[in-house]
Amino acid sequence: MIAAVIAGVVAAVAVVLVLFFRSKAREQVFAAQAETARLRAVLDDVKEVAWGNRDIAPELSTIVIDTIRTGEERLGRRELPG
Repeated sequence: MIAAVIAGVVAAVAVVLVLFFRSKAREQVFAAQAETARLRAVLDDVKEVAWGNRDIAPELSTIVIDTIRTGEERLGRRELPG
């Protein structure tokens, strides 16, 4: 009888812990997605600035745009930076 009660309590605690950690993981995923979107927007802005000012520093603009594009391609293929 006592063993059944203990087993029930352990099962309930396990379920609560699983639900708690799943909710925490979900929060972290949403935060990471928001940060990724913010960083993509920043990179888009940097590309726009580099493209808009290419007449001032064409070599630097080319380097910046090519570096961002290379990184985007690498992320698209899920490669790690070298």
